[in-house]
Amino acid sequence: MRKKFVNFHRVCSPPSPPRGCSDIFPSKENPTRPQILKTDTLQYVAISDGSKRIYTNRDGLTEYGNVEILNPNDVSYINLFINAMLQPPILYHVQEGLLVLKSEDVPKKGVPVILQFVTIFQS
Repeated sequence: MRKKFVNFHRVCSPPSPPRGCSDIFPSKENPTRPQILKTDTLQYVAISDGSKRIYTNRDGLTEYGNVEILNPNDVSYINLFINAMLQPPILYHVQEGLLVLKSEDVPKKGVPVILQFVTIFQS
């Protein structure tokens, strides 16, 4: 007598998302393509002299593709890096042409101060 062959290989479909969680698990019934936004980044680079708390456009280094210190209202967000470390916004103030460090200490002499400007826009 011949043995009957049983196929244990099953194709599994991904689990269905829980009901009421459409924000986390988008519906498969009406798929929409996510809109990809474009970004533009510019940077202002200066080198600390060990005593300065206020930086202006004149302090920027042109050899690093420097831009002027932009108006914060004209960009989506700003990041400040001092010695490659991201700084919390509470420690600095930016206005067009001016960066003011509000921390108790100042960067050591020779440390890079990089102000990154990111603009997000629709294509």
